[in-house]
Amino acid sequence: MNADFNLDCPAENLSLIIYAHELARYSFHWHEYEYEIDIILKGKAEFCCEGNIHTLEADDIIVINCGDGHGSFTLEPNTISMVLRFSAEALQKYVNPGNHYQFHCISNAKTRYQPQFCKLRYFMAQILEASMHRHIYSHLTAKASMELILSTLYCYFSPVEVPSIRPKDKFRQKSIRNIIKYIDKHYTQKITLEDLARISKYNKTYVSTFFKLNVGMNFYEYLTRVRFMKALDDLDNTNKNLTEIAIDNGFPDLKSFNYRFRDVFHMFPSEYRLLAVDVPGREGVTQRRYCDVENQMLQKKIAEYLWMDDFA
Repeated sequence: MNADFNLDCPAENLSLIIYAHELARYSFHWHEYEYEIDIILKGKAEFCCEGNIHTLEADDIIVINCGDGHGSFTLEPNTISMVLRFSAEALQKYVNPGNHYQFHCISNAKTRYQPQFCKLRYFMAQILEASMHRHIYSHLTAKASMELILSTLYCYFSPVEVPSIRPKDKFRQKSIRNIIKYIDKHYTQKITLEDLARISKYNKTYVSTFFKLNVGMNFYEYLTRVRFMKALDDLDNTNKNLTEIAIDNGFPDLKSFNYRFRDVFHMFPSEYRLLAVDVPGREGVTQRRYCDVENQMLQKKIAEYLWMDDFA
């Protein structure tokens, strides 16, 4: 059985996913209304988050905020990560209306065994263990541990309140859905603000502001993210040359593709391709190499994280 579990508690505005998987090549994506916490259980990996590169080793933790573009790339064979994703609604009762929290939470060699990081590992291990065993109190254990994770993040990592991004009425929701659908379908072509104005029924002057207010990033940033998602797939799974990949994914030329790729991933596409040769591929964001619940390394790590003396 895969170590991959969901928990939904609508009455408490809580929805979470927890899993353990083997990291592979970059898969650039983002979660509009979810936070993500990653713990490296084994190995070493590079996390790209909003254009910043962080190298994490065994027991390191990173929190990825709602809407942050991110991806991970294994730096050692068989690197394993435990991942918790939870809905932003879980924190809504603790922030001012219309806002959500942003956390800066990344451990390193100097901080990874400080109490706050030990606590996060402990509570995440509790959730995963309860989910794996499915005993009568599993649901209660997972909910309680999730509340303690939220408390730990709030108490130790100085959250900052920022405006939440979410369409507030049906007309805006429909307009944004139409724009996103159009971009996802036509990302290989040149897309202009005039195109978005025509689709959304807003004028050109306002549509750019409208997009950022309701998506959380400007139109060109979103378009570039979509193009990167597709270009990474071509880099991993085709023999196309770099110019073909650039043009096929909507970049005007190789120079532009190189510049934007390096800006986000801190390397050129050619360098990424060389690094990826010896790294397992993946077929998509949702198709992961999950650990089996009987995996000895996974069981050992859960037991290690649940050892209460780690809190001292």
